[in-house]
Amino acid sequence: MLDGILDLLMDRSFLSEIQLAKSRSKTRIETPSEQPAQKNPLVYSILKRELQTARTLIHSGFDVNSTDENGRTPLMAAVTIDNLEIAKLLVEKKANINAVDHQKLSAIFYAVITNFYGISKSNEPTAMAEFLIQKGANLNVKNSNDETPLHLAVKERSFEIAKLLIKNGAPINQSNDDENTLARIFARMEKNPDEKEQKFIRLLLSKLQNLSYKDSEGCNYLCLSIKKGNFPITKLLLEKGINPDEKDNRSRTALLIALEEREFDFVELLIENGVPINQSNDDQNTFARIIQRMEKNPDEKEQTFIKLLFSKIQDLSYKNSEGCNYLCLSIKKGNFPITKLLLEKGINPDEKDNESRTALFIALEEREFEIAKYLLENGVSINIRDKYSHNPLIHAIQNRQKEILELMLTKGGDIHTKNNEGYNLLAIAVENGDQSIVELLLEKGLNIDDLGSVNMRGKTALMVAVENGNEPMVKYLLEKGARVDLTSGKNDYSRSALMMAIQNGYTGIVKLLLERGADVSLEDKKGYNSLTYAIETGNKNLVELILPTISSINSKNRYGKTPLIYSVEYGSLTLTQLLIDQGSDVLLLDNNRQSAIFYATLKGNFAIFKLLSEKGADLNAVDGEGKSLLIHACSRGDKNIAEYLIQKGTDLNTQDRVGKTALMFAADKGFKDIVKLLLEKGADSKIPNNVNMTALQYAEKNGYKEIIKLLTETK
Repeated sequence: MLDGILDLLMDRSFLSEIQLAKSRSKTRIETPSEQPAQKNPLVYSILKRELQTARTLIHSGFDVNSTDENGRTPLMAAVTIDNLEIAKLLVEKKANINAVDHQKLSAIFYAVITNFYGISKSNEPTAMAEFLIQKGANLNVKNSNDETPLHLAVKERSFEIAKLLIKNGAPINQSNDDENTLARIFARMEKNPDEKEQKFIRLLLSKLQNLSYKDSEGCNYLCLSIKKGNFPITKLLLEKGINPDEKDNRSRTALLIALEEREFDFVELLIENGVPINQSNDDQNTFARIIQRMEKNPDEKEQTFIKLLFSKIQDLSYKNSEGCNYLCLSIKKGNFPITKLLLEKGINPDEKDNESRTALFIALEEREFEIAKYLLENGVSINIRDKYSHNPLIHAIQNRQKEILELMLTKGGDIHTKNNEGYNLLAIAVENGDQSIVELLLEKGLNIDDLGSVNMRGKTALMVAVENGNEPMVKYLLEKGARVDLTSGKNDYSRSALMMAIQNGYTGIVKLLLERGADVSLEDKKGYNSLTYAIETGNKNLVELILPTISSINSKNRYGKTPLIYSVEYGSLTLTQLLIDQGSDVLLLDNNRQSAIFYATLKGNFAIFKLLSEKGADLNAVDGEGKSLLIHACSRGDKNIAEYLIQKGTDLNTQDRVGKTALMFAADKGFKDIVKLLLEKGADSKIPNNVNMTALQYAEKNGYKEIIKLLTETK
């Protein structure tokens, strides 16, 4: 008879109602129906609820501890369908209650899973688990996920089963690792647990003897519950006596964690439970942390919380490592409501940070202009400076805040304030490019031509506009009567606005200034005039703009230099040709008795040298030190110019004031090719200088063997 039943069962396909619910589980456990149980007819018949067949097999002596190909026993199948009658029958027949399947799941695990799936039709959903426990189910066993039945019950939120397991001695793991039972519960608990869950937590806490758990981050039970946002559990833990001042690995207490998580109800709860508000002058200061984490526009709840906290604070003297107090922090956060509360509380708005900045400074720097206005309306100091000599008026201009600037001036702000470069407010406004503020300052009586400190880099508003290339602003200032012939401070080389425009290549502004009669003859600290600046830029168009305005193309500056000399010095062949064409005298000498061709020689510019020679430059001239062009060329090792001069018949043996000839200079500098050239062209090697040294002796002094040989071989 048994064989016939087995044959019939083996021909049937296997379905399990467990499949209907398996998608609900959070656990990666293979459910009992994922593979056909064809090799165990008893397991199959129980799962198919063919209970009469199952009874027949059991009473016929079928092995009650046999397994299917997944390692499942008949008892596991009975637990799976929550059939207590079959389970009891199997246990009577000596079924092993603690046998495990291939996933190391025993019958008690199946009871937990069945309870979670809601398969049980019984009015007593924990009856199966109670029976298994009564019959000696091992509550310490672990499945392949290293979970105990209690862990699995908690994980699957089967709290009734979990309570049953705890009441019957299931171990509550209190180790400092991820196996800790309560820590696992917190990880899976809802933010707002229902009454059933809370009762379970109370039960669990009543069993705990040790509240010293910490995870790998140093987070204890209280820390975990706060991070989870679980207010009821947090209250329970505090009632249980957990230490709220214990710190995690980042030195954060429960209060600081609640602040970071923005759980203000928790902060209030902790304070009500006597947790101290840290007022130390460091990063642990409670109120400082609150300000830094508060929203810019806190809602009513947050503001109520802040007011509560204020009522607990007696000391407002806190400063962080940057010297920033509570008011400073709230302004940096842009928190207007907290700023107002602090001022109402009596905090000093004129207290300075490490950079000597007050609350008004910080509000302007952070562009918190509404806060800045509020501070001004409440009488904060205006005429103060930070360590960089900035003041609030300057900040308002730099931030283009005309309304705030006007308010500060109305409240007594010093309109004559200057920055550490000597710029007045008008110059700063021009530099910032805000014409409306420029207009305001002029209306308030600022001198449009104020130079600031002439001993520094003082500049007029016009000069600043020119340097910035702001042509509309230049035009506006000229229309307002700005003078064009003033010069800047000594540290700025005493330049005129026209020089600045030329130097920067602003042709349009140059034209505007020339139309207004800018004086092109003014010289700066270096002796440069406007034409010199134009030549220095190498910009032919600018030079051509300036030339018609000068009184004489051959005028000299304090150093005796002409425009032609400067064009040669700056190496511009085009401008040199232009100036010669306009009548520049190539023979004029500077204060060192050097004409333009000397500068061409000194710069080694053969093209300009040749042009000047062709235009009548004196090739035999000597300068104030008695040096000829040939001496200068030979002392530089310039063979091209030396050959040109020799070809033109220049004197080879001219001596300077100390008696040195071109040959001596070449020998002294080690220019062998120049020495050879001079000797071949007939230079006298025997001539001594004023101390009776010859060219040979200069070569010997420096050890130039090849030159010594050339000179000794010369007769």
